[in-house]
Amino acid sequence: MEILDVLFLFISFLMIISADWACGYFGLSCFEQIVFHLKVPLEGTNKEFIYDFFKLCFLKALLLAIAAFFILHFFNIAGNLILILIFIISLIISGQRIKIWGYIFNLFRKSDIYEKYYADPKKVEIIPPLKKMNLITIYVESLENTFMAKKDGGDYESDLIAPLSKIRKENIFFSHNDKMGGAKIVSGTGWTTGGIIAQTAGIPLLIPLGHKRFKDESDFLKGTTTLYDILKKDGYYNEFIIGSNAYFGGRKFYFDKHNIDLIFDHPYAIKNHYLKDDYHIFWGFEDEKLFTFAKEEIIKAAKRNEPFNISILTVDTHHPKGYKGKDYQEIYPERLSNIIALEAIKVAEFVEWLKKQPFYEDSVILITGDHTSMAQTYISKTYNKDYDRTIFNTYINAQRKPVTTKDRLFTSFDYFPTTLSALGYEIKGHKLGLGTDLFSDEKTLAETLGLEVLDKELRKQSAYFKKHLL
Repeated sequence: MEILDVLFLFISFLMIISADWACGYFGLSCFEQIVFHLKVPLEGTNKEFIYDFFKLCFLKALLLAIAAFFILHFFNIAGNLILILIFIISLIISGQRIKIWGYIFNLFRKSDIYEKYYADPKKVEIIPPLKKMNLITIYVESLENTFMAKKDGGDYESDLIAPLSKIRKENIFFSHNDKMGGAKIVSGTGWTTGGIIAQTAGIPLLIPLGHKRFKDESDFLKGTTTLYDILKKDGYYNEFIIGSNAYFGGRKFYFDKHNIDLIFDHPYAIKNHYLKDDYHIFWGFEDEKLFTFAKEEIIKAAKRNEPFNISILTVDTHHPKGYKGKDYQEIYPERLSNIIALEAIKVAEFVEWLKKQPFYEDSVILITGDHTSMAQTYISKTYNKDYDRTIFNTYINAQRKPVTTKDRLFTSFDYFPTTLSALGYEIKGHKLGLGTDLFSDEKTLAETLGLEVLDKELRKQSAYFKKHLL
């Protein structure tokens, strides 16, 4: 019985500690994030996560369970009723921490948000420009405006991303306030795969609990028309370059089913001898190599007799600690602040390289965060808890002038039509998916409904999403 008592206590403590760890370690944005990751392979996961879970959760829960067992028996208050009570309290607290109770409640609530507001790209008139511009998107892992100086709208004393702020001031960006702000996070957009899908398809990544697991042959958002599908139809070459394994987070399934011609990831780099067979740094390969490979791939794409769309996803600033490359310097008190500052320099240098290329004037460049940072411990210790966090964005060489760029309430969904508009596309009605073209003066869905209402509606069940998009 003693072993069973310890096991019961261990499970109780593990639930609370794991829930707290998940929120602090991953910056859990919604329980749907957990549901989605249960449906896709975790191949390519950074092993540091596993080690930290074992050290910070498993061992800690085991030691607490043993200590609690002896304390309960010492005071002679052990018994099945006490153990059950501890378990129930642990279940309630951990469930509340990972937001499962709200998720369960929303399983019984229905929304007609898609019927009312989803602009199906198959039915919207989208007119391509006479001159087809290339598109280069740089998704900077966890790049948010919080890292800027307070005087510019950030929440750091100095500007951690000063080189990018400079680029931003010289080009077009959209802000939720009168300074340098950006896009808000809503349900289904707060992690990498969800963020990319929101920005390229205008929908959240909210997979029902009962949906089957995704495999190579699975259809992934088969009814959804994406940015890649539209550009492919218009003769574009699509490529995505990432320094990790594309299988992680289901990204490969999305790319495979939506007209990405080449996924240049860590396994691809190994297979095609860009790296040695045993090379593995951080999540795969570091951003120094990522930008080197990206330059080579862009030069090759520019030689093709067709416009190209190349996306690059960085990794060095990935939570919780980031990657300390050989150029790392101790300038700021926080490790991640130093890594963020170095990443801003790398991205700016890459943009400078692009400026020197013959195809630069024929290319629209988008620099954006995939989502706000999930390094919750770093964020909570370094920044004001009341600061309004948003995603960084800037468009270089946009082919359209915006009506207004400031005081816009918008989300990642709005990137979808906005990016097409930046390329010179004309979108009848200025809306695609749940997104609105920010170059227009049409209200976004967040401006129409309010951010809180929009988020609540997205969390509810949608028959339209399941039938027509998923």
